[in-house]
Amino acid sequence: MKRLAEVIVLAGIALAGGAAAPPQAGQDSYAELSKRFQYGPETPAIAIQAKASQDRGPVKIHDINYASPVRGRVPAYLIVPDGGGKYAGILWAHWMMPNSPTANRNEFVDEAVVLARAGAVSLLIDAPMVRPDFKPDPDPLSSQNADLQVQEALEMRRGLDLLLSRGDVDSKRLAVVGHSFGAVSAAMVDAMDKRVAAFVFMGNPVSMKDILTSDMPMIEAFRKAYGDDKLRAYAEKYSWADAADYAKLLGPAQALFQYATHDEYMTVAMEQKYFNSASGPKEIRYYEATHALDEKARLDRCMWLKAKIGLGNLTPAEIARVPQTR
Repeated sequence: MKRLAEVIVLAGIALAGGAAAPPQAGQDSYAELSKRFQYGPETPAIAIQAKASQDRGPVKIHDINYASPVRGRVPAYLIVPDGGGKYAGILWAHWMMPNSPTANRNEFVDEAVVLARAGAVSLLIDAPMVRPDFKPDPDPLSSQNADLQVQEALEMRRGLDLLLSRGDVDSKRLAVVGHSFGAVSAAMVDAMDKRVAAFVFMGNPVSMKDILTSDMPMIEAFRKAYGDDKLRAYAEKYSWADAADYAKLLGPAQALFQYATHDEYMTVAMEQKYFNSASGPKEIRYYEATHALDEKARLDRCMWLKAKIGLGNLTPAEIARVPQTR
């Protein structure tokens, strides 16, 4: 049986630092929550370090890292079209499926290359828990998962700073794409950073409390292993980290929610509930797929981004050649 922490990370349900408007009884205030997303006076400069690069036709993939506003450095790929002018900018945050070869910044490389040919500069980051120096807390009910979710959201904000520091990125055509754990961090960024024009949420977010109290087979096994009292105490202790608290702060960016009808970790009812509670301009699309989503979701996502951030020529045939996430 996987540890509870792995499922929490996988589904992105240990959230951190967003906001509620207005806060409900027992919740931290928006002012208190928003402090988690502010850079401190000691925050280092972005300080990009370039390691290597490769050509993919008319597109360059740069292996870089930049200074985290929390700790250490953020490994990333910077994918850039060959040419001049102003491009759209896209920040990508991957999922955390255990044992998946794409549970890292490689998940979206092929998709970002296709969009680069259509006129997008992309930044793909590694989440904190896939970096060589990461050490998991042996206590699955510690604060680590919530703290890491906030760290990734802060590093995504810093990634937006990096994109906007480039002279070839149009500040009015920024997008963020997040899958699972990355989608939860993306929701936090949506709630706290209003520079982005469009968000795509893949396979998340939903309410942490809804997942931990569900009777889905995998979650029910954890309820039996840890006991409902401990899981309720966990949810209450980290109520400041529940995605549901951020839904009312989404927007004014456009948002596309992509959910699976056969998701292993959440139900359609949970997904619809979150979407209904989210503010801002939004649309929802369901796919007959598992948590990984599918080719139809990728096609919809790419064409939706094309419309929302003004990409150039982009054909379904090009998108269909992108390998499926697994």
